[in-house]
Amino acid sequence: MKRNIDILLESPRLNPGKAGFVYLMSTPANMDGKSCGGHTPTLDLLIINNGTLANRSESIGGGDQVVMKIIRLSGLKPDLLVPRSAVSFVAAHRRLYLTMGNLPLNLIGLIILFLVRIFQGSVKGLFNRHCYDVALGVSPYSVDLIPLWFWKARRKGTIIYHVIPERKAVNWATRLRFAVAGLEQRVTAAILSRTCDFIVAGNAITQAQLQKKFPGKQVVILHAGFNAATLDAVPDSAKDRNLACFVGRLVSQKGIFDLLQVMAVLQVSDPAFRLIMVGTGPEREFFELEMHRLGLRNITLAGFLSESEKVALMKKAGFFFFPSYEEGWGIALAEALYCQCQCVCYELPHYRAIFSTYPAYAKLGQPQDFVTAFRQVQHQPTASGQQDFLRQYDDPNIVSQMVGHLETIAKP
Repeated sequence: MKRNIDILLESPRLNPGKAGFVYLMSTPANMDGKSCGGHTPTLDLLIINNGTLANRSESIGGGDQVVMKIIRLSGLKPDLLVPRSAVSFVAAHRRLYLTMGNLPLNLIGLIILFLVRIFQGSVKGLFNRHCYDVALGVSPYSVDLIPLWFWKARRKGTIIYHVIPERKAVNWATRLRFAVAGLEQRVTAAILSRTCDFIVAGNAITQAQLQKKFPGKQVVILHAGFNAATLDAVPDSAKDRNLACFVGRLVSQKGIFDLLQVMAVLQVSDPAFRLIMVGTGPEREFFELEMHRLGLRNITLAGFLSESEKVALMKKAGFFFFPSYEEGWGIALAEALYCQCQCVCYELPHYRAIFSTYPAYAKLGQPQDFVTAFRQVQHQPTASGQQDFLRQYDDPNIVSQMVGHLETIAKP
């Protein structure tokens, strides 16, 4: 492991690792239909994760991580509507309802993929006679919400980790993607208001926004959390104070183009300082063009790394740079704090309530203030108690909270 990370730090080109997953599979339970007026002694749960793009060669997003940990740790053994390409991420369950696996992740491919998945998921729900206690959609997007409409359950809900704010596009492709997302959000809001009885929000700010937008809907909070055991399994290493890392999708919402401005300043003032960026995304190519245009030699694009490689990098890096413009919670930030990184981030409205003063906060959308925040902690030790504070968000605690929410919601 140490040798792999040393190679990573020395080379600007990488061979991404492959993550391996081993899960226990459960035996299908009795699936006889029941009327929607009844309630089983154990929670009868359907999870619709129809929009996930997870597969074995890509890391999974924050929303997927939350749902997968609920499946793995809750003991509920839900039924699942999930794409074939994501089956390897699924842990204990009862019955799988499978939809189309991933196509090439370009705009046309995604449109076709999601239209087919919506149709398949809706048809499977329409002809399935079983009625669940609770049906939970993983996202507020049409690929999950429309099928949710057709499945039968006494209570239906969805997870919304954040309300999409106004976005600034960096090129025409991003502008088109944002326009489609904005249109879909308006359409799905109407579907959600008719379909869902409850909503799971990622933080108190989002909860208040959703209560105002959907009056009368029950809105509960669920922290996303992280797997402390996975991080603990990777040995600690000496911190490199000339190294920062970033973990996330390479999209403008994550502030990646602001990082170009930050690293342009540091290339002059701190020539030994480096940034390794972990992740992939639709704006990587444009980011690379801008990086080369600016003549930046202090950034390495690592692409996809296995979980253990990612954690090893976090444990070696002295700093974690995270200028994200929108987060439902902040899983990557939490993991970096737990790995004892000095974290510098833009201050989002919900961050202090979750992470207190452990990160160094910069004003949103101001790269120069980000550099100033970095300067303030550049030569400071990591705050004492940082790791212990983050333990409250360990996965078993979060899953226990979610099970409690679901059981309360399911009561007749």
